[in-house]
Amino acid sequence: MSSAIGTREFEVAVSGDRLVRISIDGPLQQESGFEDILFIPGFKGFKDWGGWPWFCSELAVAGHRVFRMNPSMCGVGPSLDTFDQPERFARQTLAHDVEDVQAVLADDELGISAPILLGHSRGGLVAALSARVLDRVSAVITMGTPTDLVRISEQELKQWRADGRREIVNARTGEVLYQDVEVLEDYLQQGDAYSAPLALQEAGVPVLAIHGAEDEAVDFASAEVLLAAVDSQQARKIIVAGAGHTFGLTHPFTGPHPHAQKVIEEILSWLGEDRR
Repeated sequence: MSSAIGTREFEVAVSGDRLVRISIDGPLQQESGFEDILFIPGFKGFKDWGGWPWFCSELAVAGHRVFRMNPSMCGVGPSLDTFDQPERFARQTLAHDVEDVQAVLADDELGISAPILLGHSRGGLVAALSARVLDRVSAVITMGTPTDLVRISEQELKQWRADGRREIVNARTGEVLYQDVEVLEDYLQQGDAYSAPLALQEAGVPVLAIHGAEDEAVDFASAEVLLAAVDSQQARKIIVAGAGHTFGLTHPFTGPHPHAQKVIEEILSWLGEDRR
């Protein structure tokens, strides 16, 4: 991270004992001509995962304030870099995450103004759903975001119901986490309420959809579907040639990658445009 950019830690209480942990990269106050950006990590992701601190600091170097958040139910608690709250991960729903975003934007001490919601993978779904219900959101940026949350076969769905939970394996560490079947039932019951394309249409804000052409987790065609119902004057799609799901970034962080640098360049260029 650039020595010119300071990082401050913050916590926002949501309900009960749920806490959203936040790292703030950039100036203390929003500066004229720059944006407040709320970064939402994806499934099995967290604010301090691999290259995300570097990635967000690059946006902050350009003058923007970036708020990296750990959703209260993501499973990564006080440790900040391990799943020390697996029982929360097991019950995390999109509704929980939207509540977290609402709590963060409502916190007067943070003072986030007209934020851009920037979400990676699942985080892009959360950004879309949040933009629909929060008038203060000025724009949405998705990165490697699917069009829906549950992308499994009918057989896997039946097995999940039969077992009452499903295994989620961390490919890097071999750690086994679980998702309770209540997460599945919640998703199926919500229907269009969890539709990201519909949410982006109804939000009526500018949307930048970025995807890697070689994304191994989510097909790049998802970017087109996400933008299908967004006003063409407010929609922008960027496909990064050769890029995978995390745009070359890894955990632990091994340094900047040209694919991620390309994404940063595209975001900064888009932020510099008149999006009205």
